[in-house]
Amino acid sequence: MPSRESFRDGLPCWIDLTSSDTAGAARFYSALLGWEAEDLGADYGHYTLFLREGRAVGGLIGNSEGSGFPDGWVTYFAAADVSVLTELATLSGAEVLVAPFAVSDQGSVAHLADPSGATFGLWQGNKLRGFGVHGEPGAAVWHELVTRQYRQCIDFYTRVFQWEPQSEADTEDFRYTTALLDGEQHAGIMDGATFLPEGTPSAWGVYFGVADADDAAARVAELGGTVTVEPQDSPYGRVCTATDPTGAAFRLIAG
Repeated sequence: MPSRESFRDGLPCWIDLTSSDTAGAARFYSALLGWEAEDLGADYGHYTLFLREGRAVGGLIGNSEGSGFPDGWVTYFAAADVSVLTELATLSGAEVLVAPFAVSDQGSVAHLADPSGATFGLWQGNKLRGFGVHGEPGAAVWHELVTRQYRQCIDFYTRVFQWEPQSEADTEDFRYTTALLDGEQHAGIMDGATFLPEGTPSAWGVYFGVADADDAAARVAELGGTVTVEPQDSPYGRVCTATDPTGAAFRLIAG
């Protein structure tokens, strides 16, 4: 299984789900993606690890009523020093939503909003370094920002994470840039100015790998989720968009 022992600054290193129904979310993703859910206990605020064959693929935390935030997945980027990178992000136009703090012996975390308002996290790993599995069926395989502030966001993430932006398409109808570190693609930024509905915020999204997108889409519906975009072919594989039973969005890709 693809895994990493370390994560350099700017690499996607973790995801977690904020859910208003943690028990239901654990059942849904376990059945859909073959995960196991491990509650870390009261010392960690009952944060739950999602595991696949014993290796970490993500996390789960409760979303309290009145939090003001919808249920959803958050992408975290690695930071050797979360305080230093938070300061750089702030100087580059980000807003700090949750200032850096230590999560016991697991690591340190901060939550920010980029200049377009899209939320993301920074993670300085300790006991929990990051993904134990990534880039294969049953795990996160891609991370993508859809934003109306396309050029501004490319500049922001390039400055903060030292990404090497590579334009994949640049037409009036479709603009897309991939983020490279050490010559490898790790994330994408899509210009949503022409298709995002009015009032829809910029957001990071996660793609989960599956063996068969059509079978997985059918399973989403069986488990109480909603397929919002039916499976369709793309240059990178067969993709569908879905939400879990409380509305958290994600994509499934086979290929």
